[in-house]
This record gives sequence, C-alpha cells and structure tokens, in this order.
Amino acid sequence: MSAWSLRSSWRGGRGQCLLLAGLLAACGYQDGIVGAQALGEPAPHSGGFSEEFAQRSDAWETQAVVPDASVEVGQAGPTARDGYWAELRFPGHAEYSGRERVGADFATQLATRERFHFGTYRTRLSFGGCAPGQETVMAFLGYFNDGTDADGDGIVDDLEIDLQVACGAPSYLYLTVFTDDDAQGTRFRKLTHVVDFASGDTFETPSANSDDYAPAGNEAQLLAPELLEPDALYELGFEWHRDSIRFFLVMNGAEQSLWQLNGSARVPQLPLHIMYNLWHPDTHWYPADGAADFPANDVAMRVDWLSYEPE
Repeated sequence: MSAWSLRSSWRGGRGQCLLLAGLLAACGYQDGIVGAQALGEPAPHSGGFSEEFAQRSDAWETQAVVPDASVEVGQAGPTARDGYWAELRFPGHAEYSGRERVGADFATQLATRERFHFGTYRTRLSFGGCAPGQETVMAFLGYFNDGTDADGDGIVDDLEIDLQVACGAPSYLYLTVFTDDDAQGTRFRKLTHVVDFASGDTFETPSANSDDYAPAGNEAQLLAPELLEPDALYELGFEWHRDSIRFFLVMNGAEQSLWQLNGSARVPQLPLHIMYNLWHPDTHWYPADGAADFPANDVAMRVDWLSYEPE
C-alpha cells in the first residue's frame, strides 16, 4: 500500500463496517460514497491537472473487491477524445441476493493519490444500465475524511462533493454535498439536489440533517428524457469555491447549470481526492422505494477524460 489507503463510506443506516486487505472502511447514510483516509498524506496538488486515461498512471489508485470486478485504464474507446478511456466494471452476479456485497465497502473505484482544492472539475464519462429491480450507484466525486473534527461541531468532518446516478432510476442525477458525518451515520450535515431529466422536476433535502426530499420546482431547460442513457458519454462537473459550489452538465453543446449551493459553512473547505466508483445499495433511491436486487449483469462506467483548473 502507498502512504494513503482507500476509505469506504456509504449511507444506508446499516451500521456495517469492514476491513478489507488493509483498506480502512467506515459506514454512513444512503447517498454518500467512497472516500479516502489520510495516512501520511502528501501536500495537496498545486496547479492544474488533467488525465486522458490512455495508460496507467501513478497518480491513481484502484479498488476492485467483488469477484470479477475490474478497473482497466487505456482501453480502446471508439468515441473517446483520444481513442482511449478507463473502464470501471461492477460485476453482475445473479446468484447474489440484494443484501450481499452491499455498500461502498465493495465499490469498484478509481481515485487520485493527491488531493485538490478550489477550482473547476470537468469530466466526460458514461454510466451503465441495469435491469428493473436491480441497483448500482455510479459516481464522480471529491472526498476527504481523516477522522478529525476540524470545525469543532462535535461531528467528524466528512467532506464530499458528489454527482451520482443510480441505474434503477437512470433519468435522475443526484447532487450531494457533505461536510460532516459520524461513523454511525446518526449525526450528519449534507444537502442534496436531485434533477429528473425525464420531466425537468427537481427535489431537495429540506435541511442539512435530513434524508427526506421535497419538490423544488420544475426547470423546463432540464427536460431531456434521452439524457444519461446507458453507455453515452456526457461532460459534467462542478465549480468549487470557498463560499459556493455550482454543478453543471453540457447539454446540446452548451454548459447548463444544475444547482448552486452558497455559503462557506455548507461547502467543504479542505482539499479532496478525485474519485470514480460503482457500488450496490440494498434499497432503491428516492423517489423509488423498497429492496434492490444485486445486478445480474455487469454494470460499467467509462471515463474519457478529466480536467482540473484551480481558481
């Protein structure tokens, strides 16, 4: 292992933690993701950063836990910008029940060794699909958690900026910002904004300590039922400043803002690792409900490129 190891965090309220081959894992609520635990962290990256995923690089670490999971960099990508992409494959296992290999402890993941601070993060990627009743979460995110409480609010700092798609609800994009979460997931601070591109409807959590959702209106410019179709590449990302985060997605060749969160107290202040991952939750995400089956067939996320420009 290198100077830092992967740390898993999932939001499901199941209270199940796991130590895997030196990977430190932890638990939390349903719409969080996998992160990285600092162990002798290097200094945050300075300057810009870009990756075409044409070949393996020491800038990245990988995790593939479920049998037959894989992370392959430098695969031939016929629609990739330079002809190559990274492919993260979460394996299908029809023999698994929905309650097996649950949570981001079992994620297929690609994560930067270094951390990055305020600036603009852009990526071009595709999400995978699954059959009705099955579920896999796919995410592009920034994450950091070193187990401390730097802001002194009595909750461990859990810093996340997430863009997530669940294959059971493929028209929904979940945008989440975490600033705090205890190991049990009983005390947390997060806000989530959800966009349904099939209708243009949006939804939000009403407060920073709630997992409930309320309608937030309809945005006609976000009505795009064909968006986020499996295996189609899309450019999306977030613009992160000390007092705001703006999420965006390129639609019809133009950048479209999806949600802006304002206020420094609601925004992560420390540098984050950049991550891509896939994992299985045992329940469907809002607005669906009920138990979710493990995918019977492989679910793949392909990443064409990444760029980071500091502010």
